[in-house]
Amino acid sequence: MIATIYAKERGAAPADDPHTLSTITVYYDVAIPPPTPLHTGQKVRIISLVPCPTFPNPNDANEPPHYTVRESGIFGTIVAVRTMEETITEFAVQNENDQSAATFAYLAIQHIQGQTVRLSIWESFLREYVLRPLPKTRHIPLERNAVILRN
Repeated sequence: MIATIYAKERGAAPADDPHTLSTITVYYDVAIPPPTPLHTGQKVRIISLVPCPTFPNPNDANEPPHYTVRESGIFGTIVAVRTMEETITEFAVQNENDQSAATFAYLAIQHIQGQTVRLSIWESFLREYVLRPLPKTRHIPLERNAVILRN
């Protein structure tokens, strides 16, 4: 089963492949919790979230964020945990879409074991005792009440 991941594109950079100069790596922040916790080996499809300029009402702080969506052209397998911080885990997705310029996508998500991520026992051990997560450098808030407007 392929999990659909709604994420905000953070940027893109040339991939480190000297044989194909036109390939890129795309970086995403996962703000809407995934249907199942992200984990190595999981098949995912990434949908890009685009903020709606007319929503929410800038004068209403209680209004949830509103987004439209667009296809990212990225679907594939989570092949590795790329980085770990105190509150964020970033996964590497190998894109299996040959029509896309992106060879990899990196999904950064707030680390809540069992809810947003599911690390194996070995990955959890490495995180806690061997690698020691980097200090908190940024925050990716979860937008559980976000509204996605379909085109």
